[in-house]
Amino acid sequence: MITKVLKLFILTFCTVSYALCQDLNQLPNTLEYRIDLKIDYDTKKLFGICEMKISNETDNPIEKVPILLYRLLTLKSVNDERDESLTYSQSIMSISGWEEIQVNFIDISLNKILNPGEQQTIILEYEGFLFGYSSEGWRYVKDHIDKTFTLIRTDGFGYPVIGYPSEKDMMKISQQQYDYLINITIPASLHAVTGGKLIDIIGTGDEKTYVFRNKKQSWRLDIAISDYKTLEQGENRVYYFADDSISAQKIMKALQGAFNLYTSWFGPLDNYQGFSIIEVPEGYSSQQDIAAIILSAENFKESSDMRTIYHEIAHSWNVRNMEDQPSRFETEGFAQFMQFRLLEELDKKGNAVSEAAEGYLDRVRNAFLANKEYQTIPIKDYGIHEMTNYSYTLGMAVFAIFYELIDQEHFNNIIGTFYSDNHASGATLDEFIEHCIKLAPVDLKRFFKDWIYTTRGINLVVEGKTYDELIDYYRE
Repeated sequence: MITKVLKLFILTFCTVSYALCQDLNQLPNTLEYRIDLKIDYDTKKLFGICEMKISNETDNPIEKVPILLYRLLTLKSVNDERDESLTYSQSIMSISGWEEIQVNFIDISLNKILNPGEQQTIILEYEGFLFGYSSEGWRYVKDHIDKTFTLIRTDGFGYPVIGYPSEKDMMKISQQQYDYLINITIPASLHAVTGGKLIDIIGTGDEKTYVFRNKKQSWRLDIAISDYKTLEQGENRVYYFADDSISAQKIMKALQGAFNLYTSWFGPLDNYQGFSIIEVPEGYSSQQDIAAIILSAENFKESSDMRTIYHEIAHSWNVRNMEDQPSRFETEGFAQFMQFRLLEELDKKGNAVSEAAEGYLDRVRNAFLANKEYQTIPIKDYGIHEMTNYSYTLGMAVFAIFYELIDQEHFNNIIGTFYSDNHASGATLDEFIEHCIKLAPVDLKRFFKDWIYTTRGINLVVEGKTYDELIDYYRE
């Protein structure tokens, strides 16, 4: 779930006091990754060659490219597309405010200035070890190399990521859109999977090289390696551990059911090429990409509850938020609401939405009474104040009330047309709210002003109004 886990990943970064930190707008964009990886399981060492095509989409020239790698990955060389060496420095840095978290910060000097509108390719060779950050406080970032299970992903910096170790740069990660081609060489007894399309498997001896290409432009790379089994249905795939074959069938059914229902409500996704659900061990948490879901094993063990599947598939109809510090209301609040809506529709659990909304309002009320400063912060500023966890709970309740104030047909049309109009370009929270107001069959200006732009709605919750009372209040 893109969003719940990414929130933890993003917000744990604090701004570092580093002399070369530039304004966020000076960072180049990543257009393409071409990555060759080889894993030596005897030494548990990772060897990588990463070719990155970057572009300057700012208004100013760029002379340096900042790169983040995991703290035990060492950069061996950097070249440009002409195979000329580039000067660089690398140092292990602690994150200010999270001194126990360390990254390898790399500062690359380009041989020529990258002017606005120009592109360049840089090639980085690196090697080292990967142990994640679970012992340092990021409990779900257990990325590591082991024959039983290996995980390499954005959160653990297992491959080069452009940016400084600052909160603003981390916020920018989910706004990247790039293509990728990955070659990963592993023992023939294991199976590599990603959210991309498997192009080829090369080799017949003790080693095999898996070749993957992205299905759509993506903002993250996730590579899992284990003795995976595969369940296929149409374009969809479930990669699971051998003991979870029955659960995998239930998860595939939930995936298909959610996708079909959402499509009937919101319209087709652009260039749909199927979803991949990848099982990971318990404690790794679940995450969603443009065409894949990393699903923690507890969701397979408790496969009678498909809320995580419903939540993650709903994110596919989200539009990229173009703000530096988004509140995540229109993404996480929406997906959280939809997971309970599908519990009613697919699992026939009556009153799932109203019971969840009432429960969330109670939780928010208690938390905001205990922390009175929360009562002064409107939803639109939750990203700025690191309160995006309330976009899941309070945001879900607001979406539920919004749904009740209009009707299913208008709600589905609003979500579907916002996706179709903006999925290619991205949009802001303000643009989403304007779209809702424009297409709603009743005047909702006061409703959204109270909940998104002021704290009037929050005050009503703190005062004790129930979910049903809030619906009646705005119907009047």
